[in-house]
Amino acid sequence: MWLAIDGYNLIAALTGEKLEHLDLEAERENLLELLADYRALSRHRLSVVFDGGARASGERRRERVRGVEVIFSPLGRSADQVLVEMAGRYGSGLTVVTSDREVREGCESSAAVTLAAAEFWQRLLLTVMGEDDTAEEEAASRLSGRHLTRKRGNPKKRGRKERRRNRRLDSL
Repeated sequence: MWLAIDGYNLIAALTGEKLEHLDLEAERENLLELLADYRALSRHRLSVVFDGGARASGERRRERVRGVEVIFSPLGRSADQVLVEMAGRYGSGLTVVTSDREVREGCESSAAVTLAAAEFWQRLLLTVMGEDDTAEEEAASRLSGRHLTRKRGNPKKRGRKERRRNRRLDSL
């Protein structure tokens, strides 16, 4: 599975603070270390996209940190735009991690699966910490979805989009 992660969005979601109040370099390094540990255990392909418009033009825009691909958006484009473009190019083969509603909608229109930053963070911690007691939580989350419109067919069967999303979550 290939995960494309909105880096600063994930950092902001986890810290609960505005990015202006954080040491972005230190937070970025901490995140990359955790993601590298996760990648070593899960063997998923990881790409983290950061806004990079302020970086000097001579610096590299792509690099690898312990197997994690780090992408800085080019000058004049945001990480959000890069993620939507990646989703358009790779479609259902890509899982995008972001809590930004506009990015999620743009990626889902290209058939990419999206995960909220908090959802991914829980899976990452469970994998890195070695815990695997999520069966009860997963069952509760699957039962919590209710449909307001009347559907034809099996009422217990989830929609295609939700089933694909749950398969991706299960494989994390």
